Amino acid sequence: MKSVSIIAATISGNRGAEAMLCTTIGEIRQRYPYCRFNVFSYYPEQDRHLNRDERVTVYSATPLSIVVLLFPFSILFALFKLPLLNKLLGLFPAPLQALNQSDVLIDLAGVAFIDGREKFLPYNVLTLVPAFLLNTPVVKFSQALGPFENPLNRILALATLKQCKQIFARGQGTHQHLQKLKLSNLFASPVADVAFRHQSDYTLSEESERDVAELGEQLKAEQRPLIGVCPSSVLAAKQAPDEADYTQSLTDLCQQLLDRGYAILLFPNATRKQQGEKLRNNDLPVIQRIAQQLAHNSNRAGSLYAVDFDINTNGIKCLMSACRIVLVSRFHAMIAALSAKQPVIVIGWSHKYKEVMDSFELGDQVYDFKQAEMARILQSIVTITEDDGEVREKLHQHLPGITESSAQQFEYLFTHLD
Repeated sequence: MKSVSIIAATISGNRGAEAMLCTTIGEIRQRYPYCRFNVFSYYPEQDRHLNRDERVTVYSATPLSIVVLLFPFSILFALFKLPLLNKLLGLFPAPLQALNQSDVLIDLAGVAFIDGREKFLPYNVLTLVPAFLLNTPVVKFSQALGPFENPLNRILALATLKQCKQIFARGQGTHQHLQKLKLSNLFASPVADVAFRHQSDYTLSEESERDVAELGEQLKAEQRPLIGVCPSSVLAAKQAPDEADYTQSLTDLCQQLLDRGYAILLFPNATRKQQGEKLRNNDLPVIQRIAQQLAHNSNRAGSLYAVDFDINTNGIKCLMSACRIVLVSRFHAMIAALSAKQPVIVIGWSHKYKEVMDSFELGDQVYDFKQAEMARILQSIVTITEDDGEVREKLHQHLPGITESSAQQFEYLFTHLD
C-alpha cells in the first residue's frame, strides 16, 4: 500500500489550496485506489472537522508545530534509525512516523522563495527539512518560485531546493528563475497548475451545500447578464497610501455595472467565516464591505448577490457557472474559470497571472491592481459579455494542452512510486 504525505495545502481557508489538495489526492487515487494520505495542514483543527475521507489523516503543520514538534523530533528520529536504537522508533509522535513511512512528500505551496516575501522564508525551509532528515523524497508540484535577487532568499532557496527530488515550475518566468540557480532536479519544462485537473468528485468536504443550492437557483432565474466578481483579501490588505483604493475601485466598478443593468455576484475564493473581520485567507469581509456600500444605492438597475458563507471549490464552481463572465483577483479563481472554459478578466499583483492567461492568448485581460484601470476593465466586460465568441474559442483551443501539461507532474510521480 502506498503512503503519500502532502504539505502546504489545506481543505479550509484558501480554496485554491483546497483545489490543489483535492486534485492531487484524486489523481493519485486513480492510479493507487488504496493509497493513504497524510496532510500536514496550516489549519489542522478546521481541516479535521471538514475532512470526510477516512484514508486521509490530517496532521498539524502550523509554525508552532513545525518548530516544536516536526523539526526537532525529525532530528532525533534520524538518529534513532541507527542500529540498537531503531526499536524505539515506535515511541515517536504519529506525524513523524507517518512522514517517515511515506513514499514521498508532495509540496503544494502556491508560491515560495520569492523576493519581497522574506518573512515567509523560515516556513518555506522548515516545511521541508523534516522530510530531508528522514530521507523521504520531496517533490515540489507546480508553483511560482523566484526571483532570487535577494542574497538571503537566493542562499536559502538554493540550499533547500537542491535537496528536492524533483521541482516543477508553474510558468515560464518561474522556470527561468530556477534555471539561474542551475538546479539538476528542475523539470525540463514548465507545467500547468495542478488545479486544472480538478474534478467535482475529488472533493474532501461538504460545506454550505444548502446555501449554495439556494443561491444557485436564484442565479439561474436571473434575467440580466450576470457578472461574477471575486475580490481578494490579499490585495485589500496590500494597499499602500499612495495607491488607488482597491476595494473602493472594485465597488465603483460594480456600481457602474449595476447602473448599466447587469447583475453582480460577489463570491470568494478564500473563506474563514468564523474569523470574522480577519482578512488572512478570508475574502468574506471584503465582499461584505463592497456589498454594504452598494446596498446604499437603492436606485440601481441591476441585481446584487453576495456570498456570505463558507464555500468549497465545488460550490464556487457551481455559482461561477451561472455567470457570463467573471472578474477575479484570486489566482485559483482564475484557474477555475479557465478550466470551465469561462471568460475571465484578472486584476492581479504578480507575473503568475499573466503567465497562465498568456497560455490561452488572453494575457491582455490581466490588469495590475496598482494601476486600477477600471475604465478599461469595464469596457472589456461589456465587450466580452456582448460577444464572447473569440474568447471562448481560445479557451476551447488551448485547454486540452494545458490539462495535459498539468498531468506531466503526476506521470513523473507515478514513475517514482512504481
